Amino acid sequence: MPKLTGFNGEDRYNFLLALVGFLVHRGEVQLAEVAEHFGLEESYIRKALRSINETTAYQGDFQQWPFFIDVDLLDEGIVSLTTAEVIDDVPRLSTRQAAAISAGLGYLATIPEFAGNLEIRALQEKIASGSGASAASPVISIAASPVEMGAETIREAILAGKAISCEYINRKGEKTVREIDPLRIDVQAGVWYLRGYCPINKGVRNFLIEHMRSIEVLEKGISEAAKNVAEIEDATYVAEQTDTTVTVEVMPEAYRLISESQTVNEPKNAGDGLIRAEINVGHLPNIGRLIAKYGGAARVIAPAEAREIVKNYALAALGKTATRISPEVE
Repeated sequence: MPKLTGFNGEDRYNFLLALVGFLVHRGEVQLAEVAEHFGLEESYIRKALRSINETTAYQGDFQQWPFFIDVDLLDEGIVSLTTAEVIDDVPRLSTRQAAAISAGLGYLATIPEFAGNLEIRALQEKIASGSGASAASPVISIAASPVEMGAETIREAILAGKAISCEYINRKGEKTVREIDPLRIDVQAGVWYLRGYCPINKGVRNFLIEHMRSIEVLEKGISEAAKNVAEIEDATYVAEQTDTTVTVEVMPEAYRLISESQTVNEPKNAGDGLIRAEINVGHLPNIGRLIAKYGGAARVIAPAEAREIVKNYALAALGKTATRISPEVE
């Protein structure tokens, strides 16, 4: 796996804290070992270490440098950290940080693969001991949603190499009983998708897990065609011959509309941060709801029919009369 080349913003700050903690406990260490431990390029580790020398702290009215990296040794590939007596106590997690970690651990504990994991249990106990709560009563308790429960069943099928059956509601609102060969579960912007081989369409399709009902793991394994799938399309929408090509223009807040759609060609820069692209829409009456999700950060340029649907959807949302309202279906 290729190493990361760096972090930005808050992630960089958290990395520097972790790096200092690592060096405090390890003492003098080879640069290559530090890079390997954090999965980062040595060039970025060097840059981060030099920036540590520029950090300052105040003890009373005097400015001090709490950490010092020996740059001469660093040039030889050796990391040596010297600390001053500026930091008296071990940094403590804030209530917000503890709650977020507790929530994540609680969610992991609901996944079958991690149920009964002793390391998760130990971390929960540590978080609870610092919050005044007991380990049996975690800071935050996470209950699996119906979508997550459905994903759990699908995950079992994927691990077992089995096909599934379900009642599925497509984007036109049509209900059908389907058999699917599950391949992968993806979560994008809080929406859960199943990437699965569809025997009807003879190809990989994306299924919204929230539109799946009565999911069952079948006794039969996935088909040979599913096993031979070389690559799974990352876009959350797969183009079909019945699609309508719609030209859209989006602001940065709505870039996800393009990234999660099947584009006809390469998106173009329209200036001032705007991106224009042609996307495939499977059921055109849904374009109103799709554009409305982005609160004015996305607009339809063409065709005229699509523009009319968006306008009428907006009028209906405002309680005004529209010339023609299309049914709201997923």
